[in-house]
Amino acid sequence: MVQENERVILTIDDEPIIRETFRAYLEDYNYTVLTAENGAAGLEILEKEKVDLVLVDLRMPDVDGLAVLAEVEKDFAGLPVIVVSGTGEISDVVEALRRGAWDYLLKPVSDLTILRHAIEKCLERADLIAENRNYQVHLEELVRRKTQELGDINIRLRDVVVSMKKLLGCGVIEESGALLLGEFGKHMEATGGSIYQVTSEGLGHIASLDHGQVAEIISFPLEKGSVFKRVMESKEPLLAHDIESEGSVVPSGWQEYRHNSLLVFPILDDEEEITAIISLHSKKKSPFTSQDRDIGRILASYTGEALKMAGISRALKSSEERLRQAQKMEAIGTLAGGIAHDFNNILAAIIGYTDLSLFSDTCSDIVRQNLEQVKSAGNRAKDLVAQILAFSRTEEFQEDAVDVVPIMKEALKLLRATIPSSIAIDTDLADGLGKVVTDPTRIYQVLMNLCTNAVHAMGGQDGRLFIGFTKVEKERAPAEIQAADIDNWLELTIADNGAGICQEDLERIFDPYYTTKEKGEGTGLGLAMVHTIVRASGGIIQVESELGVGSTFHLFFPSVNSDRESSTPVPLSNLPEGTECILLVDDERILAEMAGEILESLGYRVRVYSSSTEALADFSRSPADFDLLISDQTMPEMNGLELVGGVLKIRPDLPVILCTGYSATMDMEKVRSAGIREVVMKPLSMSMLADVVRKTLDG
Repeated sequence: MVQENERVILTIDDEPIIRETFRAYLEDYNYTVLTAENGAAGLEILEKEKVDLVLVDLRMPDVDGLAVLAEVEKDFAGLPVIVVSGTGEISDVVEALRRGAWDYLLKPVSDLTILRHAIEKCLERADLIAENRNYQVHLEELVRRKTQELGDINIRLRDVVVSMKKLLGCGVIEESGALLLGEFGKHMEATGGSIYQVTSEGLGHIASLDHGQVAEIISFPLEKGSVFKRVMESKEPLLAHDIESEGSVVPSGWQEYRHNSLLVFPILDDEEEITAIISLHSKKKSPFTSQDRDIGRILASYTGEALKMAGISRALKSSEERLRQAQKMEAIGTLAGGIAHDFNNILAAIIGYTDLSLFSDTCSDIVRQNLEQVKSAGNRAKDLVAQILAFSRTEEFQEDAVDVVPIMKEALKLLRATIPSSIAIDTDLADGLGKVVTDPTRIYQVLMNLCTNAVHAMGGQDGRLFIGFTKVEKERAPAEIQAADIDNWLELTIADNGAGICQEDLERIFDPYYTTKEKGEGTGLGLAMVHTIVRASGGIIQVESELGVGSTFHLFFPSVNSDRESSTPVPLSNLPEGTECILLVDDERILAEMAGEILESLGYRVRVYSSSTEALADFSRSPADFDLLISDQTMPEMNGLELVGGVLKIRPDLPVILCTGYSATMDMEKVRSAGIREVVMKPLSMSMLADVVRKTLDG
């Protein structure tokens, strides 16, 4: 029986093992799991049972996953659905998300914590939506009850109720201040008055009914005995029937009342703190009355609720937007990771067999030159995969001392091919200026983001883009650089003659999710990422811009000491060799055989397997024969970590190297605790493989 506080998950999949695997795993985390073998059976369960979330496959007989999504959208609006499918087609992902899927996971889900994480996020989002819906219901109920309490009140109060409903749809005070003030003025028949927002500095003017000279801010501390000071202290409305006869009224922000009557209302939040003040004067039929004050008190109460609701609505909208963006990036990352794994396997074979051919003594000079070009292209493809993974934020950056000029030149080739020919690109990129401690993909991202923004600012029309890279004369550098302990700096300058940036936007351009582009044209993450990358490299970024003239970005990077150099590859003729016996396991037979040939050419004795279970059986028969295990991680039947566990159970002292094409799926804490000496990313070149094998064997 389902417990009252348990969440119910419905798994719809035509593969029994998938259903049972998900059920067993999720029940360990106190989920109640219902299963269905196809879409039709799943929809029947939805009609009968209360379900909190649906996991559905796309490819199923009779009623497929897309049909299930359509029925859920029609009959069970708001029910979270996660697609778990073996198809990685972009069109399938897009169609599933278009049909209402909340997330998209690729089979096989090798790490079920990914599934649990996706479920928890979707349930959390559903709870937030339900909480907001309940809160709206609560507010509507509050309006209904208070309206009933008013009962037979006169026509004036009925007009106030109309205003209340209007106020419930208002925005935050900066957006709706004029509307709020107008409603107060209408009900009080006031022709003059203002609304102020309470800030840390004072009372900020939002809007006025009349056109008098009102201070933009009435600074704290307020004048003793003044109207606003008294309201701030009492948190109660202030009514002055006759300013002249009362004599105790000291004006706060308006000195020229036309009539001798005044009415001021505080707007309170949930914690009974004043968030705004509304002052009214110049009543059409003076003076203001006690009934005006009482009517205004009710209106002020609803105004506080309306402003609170507006704040919650804005916060929820912002959270949902960020959640959607995060889910989109995560889906892209999952897809990119799967592609990278397969592509890295292909590259491993290309680079490995190229190295084997280069290592051969019979390779002619012409063939050797051609093979060097093949290897260079393979390494560029490897870097491209790393850039894709870096964009999707699935890989950690690897920092080193880097000559960034070749990277920028490569990026500009791609940029030139993608921007209008009407935009000229001028460069001043001198070689040999020095190196920057960063990751090459970071510099690539920085340059592409800033140049793409510059092109957008020029609107695709005639324009000029300048990219310069120079040494910095410290005495002429910005004050922040002159104050730094570092003496040597390099400056990257990117300038355009586009539309420019206004001062208000200039102060926020590096804020995450802040963008001036139209919806769908930008995420607001590009410049935030640029700022993060520059700061992570110990650098400084400054911007100059003028509307109608253009913008210039100055990026300053510390130039590293000459003794910090990037690692250089070892020539194939000088690779470390050995005679030990190695057990090599990879389910991709071509990769296993290729790696075996490389190791045998270096003098090692190698036993190659494409089946992890067969490899474990062979090891069990003669564990003393082997000096090292090299295993792929992602394999059917038994993955790398499971194979390593079985091997080390028999021989705990055996050195182990684990290979992977996609490190984001690796739990490094689990890897370390399993006793694995090295984890290496595919594709491996011959020199990399030779080096890591020798280093591991030598302890």
